[in-house]
Amino acid sequence: MVEALDLIVWLAVLGIFFLGGLIKGALGFGLPLVTIALLPLVIPTGLALAVNVVVFPIMNVFQFVQAGMMRETLGRFPMMLLGILLGVPMGALLLSGLDEELLIFCLGLFVAVFAIFNGINPRLRIPESRRPLAEGLSGVAAGILGTLTSTNGPVFVTYLTGIGAERRVMISALGLFFLFSGFLIAGSFWFIGIMNGPRLLMALTCTLPAGLGMWVGNRLAGRLPAESFRKLILLVLFCLGINMMLRVLL
Repeated sequence: MVEALDLIVWLAVLGIFFLGGLIKGALGFGLPLVTIALLPLVIPTGLALAVNVVVFPIMNVFQFVQAGMMRETLGRFPMMLLGILLGVPMGALLLSGLDEELLIFCLGLFVAVFAIFNGINPRLRIPESRRPLAEGLSGVAAGILGTLTSTNGPVFVTYLTGIGAERRVMISALGLFFLFSGFLIAGSFWFIGIMNGPRLLMALTCTLPAGLGMWVGNRLAGRLPAESFRKLILLVLFCLGINMMLRVLL
């Protein structure tokens, strides 16, 4: 499973990761959503998933380390990690049985729903007594969703917001969750044949423009009207998601 990509396609892929990194740097989210919405326009969906699932956790390594709460975070969310461990194989089984058109439709639906959900920005609160169950179920959902779409951040953010996690805890926890789920998903992709050596090398190459984009986005963050930019990105993501679904239906 080795794709021969011409120069134009390579430049498009690198440009998409730069754009995703720029948006993540400016807003703090959006890299995998932007890339998974745009990559299937230029490369096969399976390749897009394989590359995305490697690049995104790598971009979060420093986030986990720099938060300075590695030991505390590892011991604080055992049910989430257990849920991810259970959810990833379930997602891999589902993914191996999906044809490409259905997968594209599911990706488009996910991107569109994410844009709507974040546009509404609901305030959720999880009672203390229900947190272990909610944490475990969130982990399973994130494992399945991350395997199918390479994007499970919305599930993590929703849970952490629901328990009222402070910013430093949230940053550290997200870094841990992305690293743990990314490692498991990449392994499951290798097991079912979506990931291989050349694709891994391609993914590692794509971390360079993604990192550069994040640096540029961080520099621009203070100069942009953050809320207006966020709404614009959500609108674009919604349109991209609808477009992916229409490509399958029409």
